[in-house]
Amino acid sequence: MKGPILIVGTEGLLGSSLLASGRHRGLNILGTMIKPDKDSPQILKLDLSNEIKDWSPPADCRAAILCAAITSLDACRRDPVGSRQINVTQTLRLTEELLAAGVFVVFISSNLVFDGTRPLRRAEDATCPMTEYGRQKAEVESAFAAFGERVAIVRLTKVTNPRWALVQGWIQSARSGTPVEAFGDFVCAPIPLDVTASGLLKVAAEGRSGIWQFSADSDVSYADIARHIVRRMNGGASLVRVVPSQSTAIEHSPAHTTLDATRACRELGLVFPEPLRVIESTFSL
Repeated sequence: MKGPILIVGTEGLLGSSLLASGRHRGLNILGTMIKPDKDSPQILKLDLSNEIKDWSPPADCRAAILCAAITSLDACRRDPVGSRQINVTQTLRLTEELLAAGVFVVFISSNLVFDGTRPLRRAEDATCPMTEYGRQKAEVESAFAAFGERVAIVRLTKVTNPRWALVQGWIQSARSGTPVEAFGDFVCAPIPLDVTASGLLKVAAEGRSGIWQFSADSDVSYADIARHIVRRMNGGASLVRVVPSQSTAIEHSPAHTTLDATRACRELGLVFPEPLRVIESTFSL
C-alpha cells in the first residue's frame, strides 16, 4: 500500500469528512487533532497554536491536506493578529516541515481571495481580497508560488452540509409556518461536501499540482434558497422576509462568488450541480 495521506485538522466538518471518505475508498489515511483520543492511533496530535519545530510527519507520508485553520470570517476580522498566526505563519511553517520530508501539500483556499465584483474568476486572475480571512488565504497562496510542483492550492466556494445551522433553522421555521428573514443581496455558489472531498482526495493522492477551483457555475441568493425551501415544504413564499445584509456586521458582501471550475471538471471528473439542486440533495427536501 502506498504511504498515507495526512488530513491536518480533523476536528472540523471538512477534515472529518475527508478522513471518513478516504477510509471508505480504501485509502491509507491518517489525521491530526489538537486533542486526539488515546484509543485512536491513526489520529496524531498537532496544535498549530503551539510551536511545531519538533513535530514531524509520519514516515512515508506521501501527501497532506491542510484543513486546520480559523475559518470564521468574524473571528479573523476581530482578531487579525491571532488568526494570522494560525492561518498564515503556522500554516507556512507546517508546510515547510512537510515539504522537507518530501510530502506533497494541498492547501485549502477560498473564493474570498477575490473581491466578488466579477463572476467565474479564473485561477490565474490576480487576487484582490476584501476580508481579513481572504487576505490571509491570499498571503499563503502567494508564498506557495515558490514551492512549484510540490504543492496544490484548492479554492472552494460554499461547501454545503446537513449541519448548516442557518438552513436548518429555515427548514424548522417552514415546518411550523413561522416567517424567516434572509438576505436578498448576499449570495453563494454552493457545492456538495461529497464532491468536494472526492476532488481533494484525488488531488492529494495523485499529486496534482497547481491551482484548482471547485465551484458551482452560478450564484444563488440566501433569500432564493429560503424561498425554495419554503416552497418545497408546501409553504408560501410570503413566509420569507427579504432583508439587506448591510443591516448586519458582515465584513463584505460580494456580488459574485463563483470560480471557473473548468479544470476540475475536465481533469478530475467532478460535477458541480446547479445551486438549488445542491440544497435539495444536501437537506433531502
